[in-house]
Amino acid sequence: MIRREDVIHMAELARLELSDEEIELYLRDMNNFLAAGRKLQQVDVSGIAGTSHAVTVEPVLRRDEVGESLPRAEVLAGAPEVMDGFFKVPRIVEEQQ
Repeated sequence: MIRREDVIHMAELARLELSDEEIELYLRDMNNFLAAGRKLQQVDVSGIAGTSHAVTVEPVLRRDEVGESLPRAEVLAGAPEVMDGFFKVPRIVEEQQ
């Protein structure tokens, strides 16, 4: 059980200034949260397999299939700069000396 002094201490650690009303609100909320956790610990889940999702998750990706490629000239037509049939991009790695 969380005490009023615990809420005040946590607020000080977080550098929060709480009013008396806020302290009481957080005290009640934290204790309600912990009570809910204690209630969940009482549930028998020994016959239930663990899961990573609450519902079945199906992949949404399409199959990777080989298809027609765009002509090189059409692809390079939208490039800001082209050199020797390739995209020209700024150098981002400097040469070591």
